[in-house]
Amino acid sequence: MDLKKYIREIPDFPKKGILFRDVGPLLKSPEALKYVAKNLVGGLQLSDIDYIAGIESRGFLFAMLLAAHFGKGFLPIRKAGKLPPPTVAVSYELEYGKASLELSPGEGRLLIVDDVLATGELFRQL
Repeated sequence: MDLKKYIREIPDFPKKGILFRDVGPLLKSPEALKYVAKNLVGGLQLSDIDYIAGIESRGFLFAMLLAAHFGKGFLPIRKAGKLPPPTVAVSYELEYGKASLELSPGEGRLLIVDDVLATGELFRQL
């Protein structure tokens, strides 16, 4: 399946120089969602994974899809201040600023799903 036809490219959004990839058309297609759920983690050993964590906000969409498809729990990784305490935080730099992400502490092995479409990584994986 050619997933590129389900992704709209919007130049200079949210800021000049950024190429935003809109996953809205992919989310509207049951066939594309089924394909992504089945193939996104191809080759990974999921038997050792306890939870699939998604980074806010588009990471939530794909992490929840994968968690449901593979029978795993879902954990949200959110922007600073959005989860109730206690949390574990990490700060990082973006091409257009700085940010921090937080996760509720706990135990278990995670598969973390980021906004894979921002770098086009999804297309290299499938």
